[in-house]
Amino acid sequence: MTRTEVAADDVTVEQLFDDPYPVYARLRADAPVCWVPAVGLWFVSRWADVDRASQDPIAFPAAVPQSPLDRTLGGPSVLTVDGLEHALWRDLLDRSLRPRAVEAAAPQVVAEITDELIDRLCERGRSELMTEFFEPLSVLSLARLIGLGHLDAPTLQRWFHGLSEGASNFEADPHRQAAADAVSHEVDAVLSPFLAQLDRQPDDSMVSHLLHGTQGTLDQRIAAMLPTLKLVLIGGLQEPGHGAGSTLLGLLTYEQQWRSLLADPAGLFRKAVDEGLRWLSPIGEQTRASGVDATLSDVTIPPGERVALLVASANRDEDVFGPTADAFDMFRPRHPHAGFGFGPHFCVGHYLARIQVRTAIQRLAERLPSLRLDPDRPPQVRGWEYRAPTSLHVRWDS
Repeated sequence: MTRTEVAADDVTVEQLFDDPYPVYARLRADAPVCWVPAVGLWFVSRWADVDRASQDPIAFPAAVPQSPLDRTLGGPSVLTVDGLEHALWRDLLDRSLRPRAVEAAAPQVVAEITDELIDRLCERGRSELMTEFFEPLSVLSLARLIGLGHLDAPTLQRWFHGLSEGASNFEADPHRQAAADAVSHEVDAVLSPFLAQLDRQPDDSMVSHLLHGTQGTLDQRIAAMLPTLKLVLIGGLQEPGHGAGSTLLGLLTYEQQWRSLLADPAGLFRKAVDEGLRWLSPIGEQTRASGVDATLSDVTIPPGERVALLVASANRDEDVFGPTADAFDMFRPRHPHAGFGFGPHFCVGHYLARIQVRTAIQRLAERLPSLRLDPDRPPQVRGWEYRAPTSLHVRWDS
């Protein structure tokens, strides 16, 4: 098929930011592989196609032409390379993020930060949890565990928001990109002296492994590893912090499920977390290029195009999750979700993220069981590349 035969000309950036799920449902039914001019991407929306493409680095390589992610991060990262180069970066990250290493360090760190944050809130009876709890918990625990514990939460949150704006700027908005570039340069300026010191005094942190696991002069090694480190800073907030916020939103929206969780925490926390990551996927797509024989659902994508494998759409595919796929339901039949992606680029930090999300929800349930949505300030959810509540106002009995 030609591009014009499978184009979704009526899809707008505003629709996607407001709520992409009705668009995805229509595309899954009528045009599961189609060109979307508004963002300059081919959308792949069905579970089977997304899964298949993510496993095929020949037809769908990770190196993307005119990648806003590479532009924002300052070069290729572990997410935009394949083969041996991908394996090298993945191994350096794995040393700190494999389950045994995470279990040894993360639970106590995450629990301590969680309780410190709740202590500051519990007497107030209300909060906007995204900025006051979920985001600080996510960035502070991540920073402490990967070797950046000297950075404060406001700085890390600001870096995340700036970098994510550029990484998702497929519509090439110059204002968004300029702001993202400024943050990226700030990260370079702040971290370069720290990395120079770490070069002289290495430790067992992830940051040290990244720096000492590359070849070249100090400047060359810093330039090579910073894009992947910036990617860790994006994913390390988005999936746990925003995934936890979305999970709580689902639980409080479907109030009976919150009550069920309080009644059976041991049996339901893991189910609630997995359902939250499926229901509102924190990272909405995996970007690929089209290579040789990039054919899905009888549509052949021309070579050299940018392709969005819509993880968020795959997680709402009715053929996989049934007719209630749009609802939050932690009691639905068990099925793997794609909240951490598919294939070789499956999120390397998934084990840590699950601990962060589970601990956040568990501590809130234990200490603030009367938690409920604030009826005067309804939650706001935005985004399609990265989607989560932008505000989550809640109340509880103090």
